[in-house]
Amino acid sequence: MANLAPPEAPQMIGLDWGTSSLRAFLIGNGGEILAERNGPDGIMAVGPDSTDPRGDFSHIAQSAIGDWLANYGQLPVLASGMIGSTQGIAEAGYLDLPTDLGDLGKHLTTIELDTVDLSIVPGLQKTASETDAPDVIRGEETQLLGLLTPELSEQRTVVLPGTHSKWVTSEGTRITDFSTSMSGEIFGLLSTSSILARLAEPTVDFHLEAFDWGVSIGADDPAVLTSSLFSARTWALDGRLLAEEVNDYLSGMLIGSETASQLTPNTESSAPVIICGSTNLTQRYSRALNRLGRETVVADPRAAATGLFRIAEHSGLVPTKENAHD
Repeated sequence: MANLAPPEAPQMIGLDWGTSSLRAFLIGNGGEILAERNGPDGIMAVGPDSTDPRGDFSHIAQSAIGDWLANYGQLPVLASGMIGSTQGIAEAGYLDLPTDLGDLGKHLTTIELDTVDLSIVPGLQKTASETDAPDVIRGEETQLLGLLTPELSEQRTVVLPGTHSKWVTSEGTRITDFSTSMSGEIFGLLSTSSILARLAEPTVDFHLEAFDWGVSIGADDPAVLTSSLFSARTWALDGRLLAEEVNDYLSGMLIGSETASQLTPNTESSAPVIICGSTNLTQRYSRALNRLGRETVVADPRAAATGLFRIAEHSGLVPTKENAHD
């Protein structure tokens, strides 16, 4: 474990404030995480019928970090994620592609809460073209800055798996392209609310052979995925697929199809694909990519905290190492 800065030297508070969760980081003078909290109070905790949404968000922030502010004074507070969306506390805008992530700190939106000023990071957007639909990132841009450095000048592919997975093309900290896949949300719906769920038995075990089988089917022809998915039912009826294997088979098909289709425009570089996500999803995406012949590198899932600290440095919210003793 890396040496932590002394507890008397916190420099800032970072918030990864998403749709369904809120992660808070107390960050030291070198970007070290001194303390971390995870809670369920994402932006959906404040409903559309709220008569005082800013007050409600302020109350959530106070509950999450109020004692840190009381103990260490008015530290800068920087947030990224859906808190900066139209459903959050304020719309923090987007930077157009291509863009260097080092510019994020120049475009912060600051909102006054009851006890602290909250600075919010903008997202990224890809405008529509003749062949591509528009696309947006909000929150993942901070993760990307936490795991990419200018020295990674060769074109890289970064996968941020989740409910809405992001596939990002980068050159150093310059983002040139990205696209979103809804495989995670589709899996959630199919495994709980579809006819396929009737024969499935949820389990915490990872059935590797069933997953790999699904990957091979999904990757073989992504264009026929909607037809292939029904085989999760027919193989279960046939008895070849056990009830506890159905969801892993289904997961494999979705991730295999997604991976095969996403690799097509991202094959110019032979560099390993960088994956940053939860342990479970990272394992699945890495396994699928390996089966399709791509090497992978697993990044620190707490990259958002590093990204928030770098943005704070770029914006002047905290001093850079060069200026720390001026």
